[in-house]
Amino acid sequence: MRLVLLALVVLATVAPASAGAPRRGGIVVWPARATLRAGSAATLHIANHTRSSVSVGVRAMGLALDLRGAPRLVRSSAGTALISLRTTRVVVAAGRVGSVGLRVSVGRGLAPGDRPALVLLTARSAGGAGIGVQVRIGVPVEVRQSGVVRRRLELGALRVRGRRLDLVVRNRGNVAERIGRGSVVVEVWRGVRRLATLQPRPRDLFPHARGLVEYRVPARLHGRARVVARAIVPASGRRGFSVAL
Repeated sequence: MRLVLLALVVLATVAPASAGAPRRGGIVVWPARATLRAGSAATLHIANHTRSSVSVGVRAMGLALDLRGAPRLVRSSAGTALISLRTTRVVVAAGRVGSVGLRVSVGRGLAPGDRPALVLLTARSAGGAGIGVQVRIGVPVEVRQSGVVRRRLELGALRVRGRRLDLVVRNRGNVAERIGRGSVVVEVWRGVRRLATLQPRPRDLFPHARGLVEYRVPARLHGRARVVARAIVPASGRRGFSVAL
């Protein structure tokens, strides 16, 4: 009987990292993401909560983000060539935890800052009735070259898209920025009265990259208003806009 393969793709950015094994079913990998300095090493742990052994293939790949921050697997990105894996395959028995070691090399002549990469783990097991299951889990890695860290976000145009605001933000620094609650806020004013402070939809923004940061506009806000976008990251400042909500 020919084996039928079912493939599931998961990016570990959607799962929180944990100091210990997360208590979930299936195949669990932690940490879910990592920032590693050049010359350092780390270990990825693979917990097999299924009823059969799994063979896990490991390879370094690239990671890209689209304009809205959605991750995309690519063949190579700036940090891929700097990652060395101690093994390219590990077998994890049912109910056990395996591990994969990785090391980040020092890139000679490279400027300070972060370079994105991704470690892709492909777990495959033989299920019942001749059905095989393949799960691909991506662990984002920021490779950080030593040197002066520069952080600056440049705020660009603001667009109203129905009940959503899209703010153009460019990362002028040399490290990846996690844009989340309190990092780049939008205040809605009418006259001298502040009507609301809007928080961004969380996303990453790689060094030297441009992206859209999204804000949900509450239904109670409508009509003409003054909008002030303010970045908490040092040396980033603020911008004001007049919009119709």
